Amino acid sequence: MKEQEMVLRDCKKGMVHWPEGDRNIPVSVEKNGDEILLYFRGYKFQDMRFVSEIDFYDLQKGMIVTLSEVVMRKNPAFPESPFPWIGVCDVREVLRIVQRQNDVRVSVAMEIPFVKEKEKEGDEELHFFGIIRNLSAGGLFMETDVALKEDDIVHFRYRFDKMDRELKLVVVWIKRDENGRFGYGLRFLRMSLGEESEVRNHVFRLIFKNNKEN
Repeated sequence: MKEQEMVLRDCKKGMVHWPEGDRNIPVSVEKNGDEILLYFRGYKFQDMRFVSEIDFYDLQKGMIVTLSEVVMRKNPAFPESPFPWIGVCDVREVLRIVQRQNDVRVSVAMEIPFVKEKEKEGDEELHFFGIIRNLSAGGLFMETDVALKEDDIVHFRYRFDKMDRELKLVVVWIKRDENGRFGYGLRFLRMSLGEESEVRNHVFRLIFKNNKEN
């Protein structure tokens, strides 16, 4: 049985960590029989084969971090399909499965500066303030007046323990309240074990502090 048959259960989204440079590329995921297909929205690709880490966001199993080989080609269904490029993905190894939906969350009110990363060359980074309303080691919920899109990547800097950490997140879902203010569910992206441990310990410290005060 192939690795991907055992791994993916309910997965529609993923993140490709491009083998060259610090590029994180969101993709749509489709399971087609024994194949895993990745759909790319951008145009600046070429027919190629590469090996890289790919995160699959599986609704049943959590975030599945893999080492995968991808064969890129033009999508024959384009332009009827919105995806100009398609990649056939072969999972070589499952590096870890992070069941982040089970992470403990804590309510907070942390207003901090965020930066939205450039989508393409020539764009400028967008700097804005957001209020983190709840936090876990897997992600956070943030409110702001700034409009973002699903799969946008943002980062922020914060000292959770002994040192400043710069952490990246991807926008997973969006809601808007009656006053027009945006709320975003964001998932942490490519955290090291040390970073994840610091955030989780910070969450537990806040929970302990809140329980003592109550």
